[in-house]
Amino acid sequence: MSRRIRATPEKLASGRKAGSPARFDMALILDGPWTSQLCSLDAGLCVAQVRAIFSLPHQFGEYSRALAYIEWFTPF
Repeated sequence: MSRRIRATPEKLASGRKAGSPARFDMALILDGPWTSQLCSLDAGLCVAQVRAIFSLPHQFGEYSRALAYIEWFTPF
Protein backbone atom coordinates (compact mmCIF):
# COMPACT_ATOMS: atom_id res chain seq x y z
CA MET A 1 0.00 0.00 0.00
CA SER A 2 1.42 3.35 -1.04
CA ARG A 3 1.12 6.37 1.25
CA ARG A 4 2.82 8.83 -1.06
CA ILE A 5 0.68 11.32 -2.96
CA ARG A 6 2.27 13.67 -5.48
CA ALA A 7 1.33 16.82 -7.34
CA THR A 8 3.85 18.20 -9.82
CA PRO A 9 3.48 21.31 -12.01
CA GLU A 10 3.87 21.36 -15.77
CA LYS A 11 7.47 21.78 -16.94
CA LEU A 12 7.92 23.71 -20.16
CA ALA A 13 10.48 22.63 -22.76
CA SER A 14 13.80 24.41 -22.41
CA GLY A 15 16.34 24.23 -25.20
CA ARG A 16 16.84 20.54 -26.02
CA LYS A 17 15.16 19.38 -22.81
CA ALA A 18 11.61 18.14 -23.34
CA GLY A 19 8.79 19.44 -21.19
CA SER A 20 6.42 17.31 -19.11
CA PRO A 21 2.72 17.63 -18.28
CA ALA A 22 1.38 18.35 -14.79
CA ARG A 23 0.69 15.27 -12.68
CA PHE A 24 -1.93 15.03 -9.95
CA ASP A 25 -2.29 11.73 -8.07
CA MET A 26 -5.66 10.19 -7.26
CA ALA A 27 -6.32 8.82 -3.79
CA LEU A 28 -8.86 6.58 -2.08
CA ILE A 29 -9.59 8.17 1.29
CA LEU A 30 -11.12 6.23 4.16
CA ASP A 31 -14.17 8.08 5.49
CA GLY A 32 -14.83 6.26 8.75
CA PRO A 33 -13.26 3.54 10.90
CA TRP A 34 -10.95 0.93 9.39
CA THR A 35 -12.40 -2.56 8.99
CA SER A 36 -11.14 -5.67 7.21
CA GLN A 37 -14.26 -5.47 4.98
CA LEU A 38 -12.97 -2.47 2.97
CA CYS A 39 -13.05 -3.74 -0.59
CA SER A 40 -15.34 -1.31 -2.43
CA LEU A 41 -16.36 2.33 -2.60
CA ASP A 42 -19.58 1.34 -0.81
CA ALA A 43 -17.52 0.47 2.28
CA GLY A 44 -16.56 4.04 3.17
CA LEU A 45 -13.88 4.91 0.61
CA CYS A 46 -14.04 8.27 -1.18
CA VAL A 47 -12.18 9.24 -4.35
CA ALA A 48 -10.13 12.44 -4.38
CA GLN A 49 -7.50 14.09 -6.55
CA VAL A 50 -4.63 16.13 -5.13
CA ARG A 51 -4.46 19.47 -6.96
CA ALA A 52 -1.68 21.20 -4.99
CA ILE A 53 0.70 20.53 -2.10
CA PHE A 54 1.86 23.63 -0.23
CA SER A 55 3.06 25.09 3.05
CA LEU A 56 1.86 28.26 4.77
CA PRO A 57 3.94 31.46 4.76
CA HIS A 58 5.63 32.23 8.09
CA GLN A 59 3.30 35.17 8.84
CA PHE A 60 0.51 32.61 9.47
CA GLY A 61 2.50 30.91 12.23
CA GLU A 62 4.57 27.76 12.46
CA TYR A 63 3.06 24.61 10.99
CA SER A 64 5.62 21.93 10.20
CA ARG A 65 3.51 19.69 7.93
CA ALA A 66 2.64 20.10 4.27
CA LEU A 67 -0.97 20.98 3.38
CA ALA A 68 -2.91 19.85 0.33
CA TYR A 69 -5.73 21.22 -1.78
CA ILE A 70 -8.01 18.24 -2.55
CA GLU A 71 -10.73 17.92 -5.19
CA TRP A 72 -13.39 15.48 -3.96
CA PHE A 73 -15.33 13.46 -6.51
CA THR A 74 -19.07 12.86 -6.34
CA PRO A 75 -19.85 9.35 -4.97
CA PHE A 76 -20.98 6.76 -7.52
